[in-house]
Amino acid sequence: MAWLGHLDMLKFVVASDLDTTLIIEDDVDWDIAIKEQMSLISDAVRNFTHVDANEDAPYGRSWDILWPGHCGEVTDPDTPRLEFEDTTSGRPAAWQLYAGWSKHSMHNIREGYRVIQRAKMPVCTFGYAVTREGAQKVLEFAGRGQFEAFDVAISNGCRTAKLDCLIVNPEVMHHYNPPDGYGYVSGVFQGDGKGVGSAEEVFEKIKGTTANMIRSARCEALFNDVCPQPPTP
Repeated sequence: MAWLGHLDMLKFVVASDLDTTLIIEDDVDWDIAIKEQMSLISDAVRNFTHVDANEDAPYGRSWDILWPGHCGEVTDPDTPRLEFEDTTSGRPAAWQLYAGWSKHSMHNIREGYRVIQRAKMPVCTFGYAVTREGAQKVLEFAGRGQFEAFDVAISNGCRTAKLDCLIVNPEVMHHYNPPDGYGYVSGVFQGDGKGVGSAEEVFEKIKGTTANMIRSARCEALFNDVCPQPPTP
């Protein structure tokens, strides 16, 4: 179902002849500073891809996929990238608060900075943008399945340069998790036979967590509070 959902959205992009499109999953969250963050990302993408000053697309069009929401990405010192300062990426020692694969993928990024880089091995599709041509290329590359998951498919396309992929690292979008102990099981886990979730009414009024966001927009909007950070394995 997740595969079909992504493919249907990409077919819609192509059929509607949209110029660029941002696709987000339904449990995605971001920081309340997202507008400031995306403005910085826009400048960085344009600089990284050498967009002409007269180009009207905010992020240019010199890419197939632009990936602002993910689980983490490999960043070697020799990875083609452009580093830019973003104070919203965290307070002092914030790197130690990052959770998941993201925690282990930022050794070569200065604290208080982000990078735009060529995607090498991105995972998770919390939020990704496609150009018109990029959507068509993803459908041609991943439309027949053949991989274990949609994000793995397009990650392989990025790694092998069949898709031209840029990634924001660390991410600016991540998924929101209801608190443990209330019977939450993701739709993907249910589909994989890893449990049956409780009805959303059980946990929708209880504050959860969004990893790697300093001030969660969901927690701000729903609870007028800061989400607690999940444990950092």
